[in-house]
Order: sequence, then structure tokens, then C-alpha cells
Amino acid sequence: MLLSAKIDFGRVLKSKPINKDHLFKVYAIQNSLKKARLGISLPKDKVKKATNRNKLKRTIRNSLETLSALSADIVFVYISNDEPYDAKIVRESLEHHKNKIKETAEINWKT
Repeated sequence: MLLSAKIDFGRVLKSKPINKDHLFKVYAIQNSLKKARLGISLPKDKVKKATNRNKLKRTIRNSLETLSALSADIVFVYISNDEPYDAKIVRESLEHHKNKIKETAEINWKT
């Protein structure tokens, strides 16, 4: 499920990032729903071509499907200036972030 309301997006972004690397900043907070909601921010000035933005969004959504059972609102903010899309590097980064989100949920949210 996607995080679409601007209010919800802002609420998640006000929290402290739970993880950061050269590609993404990741924000996550617990929600009252029984499923995870995902928000993705890919600024046009960082990823110029729409096809690359869409490909990156699909990659993020597909790699995080296993987190759908968490009660969390998760926002990925793309911070890299590297225009060439390298799927292997992105997947490695997403796997690292996914593990960090699970760890945060287990420790802080007692799920």
C-alpha cells in the first residue's frame, strides 16, 4: 500500500531518519494499521528521466514487498546525484535498508 496523503508523508518525514547511505535516506514510524505503507520521493533534479524514476520506484516497491506485514509508514528519499541507474547497487542498498527497518521494528515497536 502506498503512502499518499501529504499529511502522512509529512508526519513520517518529521521523524529522525532510521538509516542513510549514499543513495537513500529512510524514515519509518509505527502506524495503527496492520500493514505497511510506502512513500517514495525521487526528485526530478536527482533523476532526470521519467523512465529511470519509474524503474527506480518499481525496484523499491518490489524489493520491499516482504515488509507488507509490518505496521509501519516508510518513506524512501533518494539523495544521490548519480544519474546512471545501476540496479545491482540499488538492490544492495535496499536490502541493507530493509534489514535495518526490520531491526528497528523488532527493537522499538515490539512487533
